[in-house]
Amino acid sequence: MLATYPLSVVMTAFNSVWRGGAMRRLLSALVSILLLLCLCLVPLGIPAVAAELPPVKHLDTPIDVNNTILRNYRQLPGFYPTLARILVKNAPYNSLEDMLQIPELTEQQKALIKANAENFVFGEYQEGANQLENRINQGYYG
Repeated sequence: MLATYPLSVVMTAFNSVWRGGAMRRLLSALVSILLLLCLCLVPLGIPAVAAELPPVKHLDTPIDVNNTILRNYRQLPGFYPTLARILVKNAPYNSLEDMLQIPELTEQQKALIKANAENFVFGEYQEGANQLENRINQGYYG
């Protein structure tokens, strides 16, 4: 009983201060100052760096951009799935310049396509043999 008495006195005093609002305002001010310091000091130590292009990988067998399936673009860093989907949906192409004319491409995506130009061939588009739905989802499950 004696051991818990001083603790109860301290807790009662703390609760009366906490309910009065002074402790809440003090704690709120300290947290706000700490957060402000973190937000101001963090950017000073981190320089702004432009995103770099993924490394170019030379493929033994180039990708036929007019007839390939989406998954084949996994061989090229930075293409799968977003850029690969854009390229598959907008085929056929006659040349690299045709690929670069897609309106939804960003400058970084265009640079990535140019950097990997040696990995592309522009075969004759086989419309009946290679439907768009099958090129996007070949149906490999398992």
